[in-house]
Amino acid sequence: MMECIHISSVILAGASPFFQNLFSNDRLETGEQKETIITVDVSQKDALMELLNFIYGKKLPPTIVASIPSLFGILMVAHKYDVPSCVRYCTCLLLSDMNLNTASYCLELSSEALASQAIKPIAKAAQKFLVARYEENTPKLQEEVDQLPLSSLEVVLCKDELNLIEDDAYDIVLKWARARYPIMDDRHEVLKSYLSRFVRMRYMTNKKLREVLQCDDLDRATASELVINALFFKVENPPLPTPAITSNDLPGHPVRVIEFRKPSKKANVYFELKRSDCQKLSLNGMIMSQAFYVHGQAFHIVVQRYVEEIQTFGMFLRCVLDGTPTMVKVDFEIQVRERITKTFVSKFKSSYNFTSMDHLGRGSKNLCGMSWASFIGNDSPYFTNDVLHLKVYISIKLE
Repeated sequence: MMECIHISSVILAGASPFFQNLFSNDRLETGEQKETIITVDVSQKDALMELLNFIYGKKLPPTIVASIPSLFGILMVAHKYDVPSCVRYCTCLLLSDMNLNTASYCLELSSEALASQAIKPIAKAAQKFLVARYEENTPKLQEEVDQLPLSSLEVVLCKDELNLIEDDAYDIVLKWARARYPIMDDRHEVLKSYLSRFVRMRYMTNKKLREVLQCDDLDRATASELVINALFFKVENPPLPTPAITSNDLPGHPVRVIEFRKPSKKANVYFELKRSDCQKLSLNGMIMSQAFYVHGQAFHIVVQRYVEEIQTFGMFLRCVLDGTPTMVKVDFEIQVRERITKTFVSKFKSSYNFTSMDHLGRGSKNLCGMSWASFIGNDSPYFTNDVLHLKVYISIKLE
């Protein structure tokens, strides 16, 4: 059934280069304006009608604004017909209130829709939102995992930034599968397809691997194959020997290290400081972390109340060498978590060859680019509930 809609070509041409070219071409070919017919897929009809209303009225009704599917539908139609004002309007609405429902709906869109230039910035924001939501909050992920579609779960679990051990990742995937697939055969199939993608089982503890063998949610053949592969990896890649820690190494601020073997020797190191810890720092005073090891190489993190022209917050990575002429090639990046966005932002990057002569380490004397007073103050953008969250990405370069 065909439905006719009468519109003003002047108004549409003023709002959209697409319509301007369409009406101009018709006029050039005939010398006079003729009736223009545009065929619209029935699935886009409602969105197109709302787009036309927007062109005339420059706004969308509250019921549409409150509907995530409607906003995405209008955004894609506005992009298709090149109505930039509506694209900006819908994009602003979706980005300004990014939440779990919006992020999950966006990432469930078809691959064709996600490839659209209109959707890409929202999809990127959705991924960033999900990672930030769960990066430092494993209990929240465990609580909400049954609400996440597969695409959202994949975004979260496939990020190295996630501060999560593999045993917990396995439990989370298992809980998700039980909630989403109540029929056992369906659960067997989905876990067979996705468990090895989301969980690095070769890094699970032996105790947890025994649980995998006894788990009814996995068929016996899949469970056996996964566990055997994990055990073979452990045999072929035994834990790296950790140098003996001397009494001088034992003191220091605690860190958390999540280490990766492949595709390169790298680790994410998490380091947290209370505001009161920083406030106690004397001029040129410092806080040193405990010694930690990345693939057998010892490091320290040092933070300092640095004084030069102004007082600033400095942070450095030290490589602990035994005095021999050994050189260790390291790529590293220091990140600080922002209070408002709850995401880690890069503050310093370096590719550096550490030697036994590097007593001070490598880093930044003014990591956050502000005075000490602004950094430590109550309005500081970097303290969340009076805690400063720092992360160092370390990759040891091989010859």
